[in-house]
This record gives sequence, structure tokens and C-alpha cells, in this order.
Amino acid sequence: MRKQQHPIIPAFSLVELLVAIAIIGIGLLGIASLATQNIRVQYFNRNSLISAQLAQEGLELARNLRDNDWKSSSPITSSSSLAGLYGDLFTIDYLGNITEYSQPEDVPFLSIDSNGFYSYAPGTLTHFQRYLTTECQDNYCLLTCIVTWQAQGQSVNYEVSDYLYAWQ
Repeated sequence: MRKQQHPIIPAFSLVELLVAIAIIGIGLLGIASLATQNIRVQYFNRNSLISAQLAQEGLELARNLRDNDWKSSSPITSSSSLAGLYGDLFTIDYLGNITEYSQPEDVPFLSIDSNGFYSYAPGTLTHFQRYLTTECQDNYCLLTCIVTWQAQGQSVNYEVSDYLYAWQ
């Protein structure tokens, strides 16, 4: 009887196997790095979008208060709710309440109330602060709303400005 010979099957050497595993590992590491960077960018973009909306809302609240003063029986006077805020730093809420502050650090953080609105009322505390400043001339004021928040250990500001006429 003759011995049956097995065909020689080529196989990978240990070195080739280690090189292949290293290449696959580097590829997976790159994918993991992109995924974590994507999560960070999404978080920053989400907060940027929220801060843009909050800043625009701050201008709208001040504009609404100015309009309500203007529609009242007499135009804005020294006793008006917006008069006397020239150059000041202040916050405004949905009810038209104005609170003045001396420093941006003194401004409270916004909360999300039970209806899902951002306000200064008790609720779930957020990491956003919103305040307004004014620079007035003869017949108009430059109203600036600034929203700040912390992102990766750094303070980020979003600022929007608008001219309001018939301020005084």
C-alpha cells in the first residue's frame, strides 16, 4: 500500500498575522477616534443652536417690552420699564421683569421649567446664562444679547445685536 500524501496548503506565518492584526487595529482606532470627535462636535453644535435661539429670544423679549411701552397711553418715559437701562447689563423674563446686574458672572443660569421653557424660574438648571446690554444714541439703542455656556472647560459666548428705535 502506498502512503497517501496530503497536499501542502499555504498558510500565513506568525509575522504576517501580527502585521494584519496591527493594520486592522489602527483602522479601528481611527474609527473610534472619529466617533468620539463626532459626539463632541454634535454636543457643541447642539449648544450653539440652543444659544442662538436663546439670544434671539432675549432680543424679542426686550423688543416686546419696548413695544408694550410704546403702545401704552404715553410713549416711553423716564418711568418706563426700559428707560434708564442705557449701558446697563440686565436680564428680562417672559413677564417683562427686568433685573440689573453689575457683572456678567452675577447673572443666574437659566432653568427649564415644567413646560419646557427656558426661564429664571425654578426648574431644571441648565449651563446657559443670558443677559442684555444697551448702547444708546439720540433716538435708538443698540441692544446686544449674550448667551454664555461652558464647553470642554472653556467659556463660549454667542452674541446677537439689533437696533431698536423709539427706545426713549
